[in-house]
Amino acid sequence: MLICPEVAETRDVLSALDLPTGESVPVVRRSFHGEGGEGPRVVVVAGVRGDTPEGTRVAVGVARLLQPRLSRMRGRVDVIPCANPLAAHLGVRAVPGFDVDLSRRFPGRADGHAPDAVAAALIAAMEGATQVIELRGAHPAFREEPQAHVRADQPEACERAASANVRVVWKRSPPASDSGTLMACVPGLIALEGGVGNRLTEGVGIELVDGVLNVLVTLGVLPEDDLPYHWAAIQRAVVADDSRVVRVRAGRAGLFLPSMAPWAEVAPDEILGEVVDPVSGDVRETVTAPTAGRLLALREQPVVYPGTLVARVVADPP
Repeated sequence: MLICPEVAETRDVLSALDLPTGESVPVVRRSFHGEGGEGPRVVVVAGVRGDTPEGTRVAVGVARLLQPRLSRMRGRVDVIPCANPLAAHLGVRAVPGFDVDLSRRFPGRADGHAPDAVAAALIAAMEGATQVIELRGAHPAFREEPQAHVRADQPEACERAASANVRVVWKRSPPASDSGTLMACVPGLIALEGGVGNRLTEGVGIELVDGVLNVLVTLGVLPEDDLPYHWAAIQRAVVADDSRVVRVRAGRAGLFLPSMAPWAEVAPDEILGEVVDPVSGDVRETVTAPTAGRLLALREQPVVYPGTLVARVVADPP
């Protein structure tokens, strides 16, 4: 463990991914210990998915802003900037050499192969935390507005997520197929995501850093007057359950050419884009909004097949 007394920060290695060369890649935790007395413990974890660099950038930004504020902090904030460094190095979802998705391996096994051991170490590091925040990025094929995902049966997490400077708090009822995710294994987890898949997006990282800091204020970790911005600048989130997040899919194969931008207001049957023949340019399908609302996500990877997801719309309340 590396101790940095001048900034009251400690660092330790939660787990390591061994390489065939005999070297290992560590998964590092940075812990910021407040000097203002006992308080909550918050865990901020990023990079569980190797193709979401925006989350790692946000984690680094949060850590950078916590360092000069330790004397005014209460409690402790653990920041795990990159939980899946091998996959992040290549910008891929699966852990290289194992071909498994770490984000689906929870709660893991301490005596399992490297990805399962990392998953188990992450779960152990979150035990007893007041709040866990997972930082992600957009799906690789999409541009998405900043959003928070919480479980529908966790009202306290929903309330906290509403202060995270996001457009939408999505109260989800995960299917059984999501049983291996962090959200399924960690009660009250808040997942923040947005931007463009597998890329850094101007503005989104700053918005999510501000959102994490504001959540820390609502938890009493930081005083409100220590925020680097006025609290009134925080966005007021739309809270929506699964019934209001409507998926739009292509009906024909071709190239999807969007005609709108995320968070645009849409009316029923308004054109979201077209699926065109890549050779002739002929329009094979006009994709329209199924309801009035706001465009939460839009596909940017243009190749589509029948049934390919091209957009998500947050429907207006009934």
